[in-house]
Amino acid sequence: MRLLHGSNVEIVQPDLVKCQSKNDFGRGFYLTPQWQRAYMMGKRRASRDGGEIVVSPFLYYPAKAQEHRLKIKIFKGFSAGWSKFIILNRTDETFTHEYDIVIGPVADAFVDKEIERHKQKYGKHYLDTEALLDFAEHVSQFGSTYIQYCFCTARALKELVKD
Repeated sequence: MRLLHGSNVEIVQPDLVKCQSKNDFGRGFYLTPQWQRAYMMGKRRASRDGGEIVVSPFLYYPAKAQEHRLKIKIFKGFSAGWSKFIILNRTDETFTHEYDIVIGPVADAFVDKEIERHKQKYGKHYLDTEALLDFAEHVSQFGSTYIQYCFCTARALKELVKD
């Protein structure tokens, strides 16, 4: 499977130290199978930090990752579980997860405002299942059909081959 990373520089060897935290699936190296999404992320980075838009391709073999017993979490869509994972990764400084690779829909940058709106609406119950389902429904209406792959550990990064 070919995955793409958009940035303002070419990425030859991903480095978790350079990856930001507080993203949808936590600290990690993010890729997508969708060229348009990778290009948009490169454009965002280039407009913020300067440089040119660069889309770096990598190959990933899911069967090999399973053979190597990596812990992989797949969110098949906008769900209560996805919502909770996104909210905790973006807002809880103490939250960590055990996954090497996380795959699922993109929440994107606008979600920070939606999380605040959600917390105000539900108060201390913002992580209750019903509230999380409401969050997922609200966020999904923005029509994000992009999928992201987050390689969260050094073991996971070894599964990527520069294309």
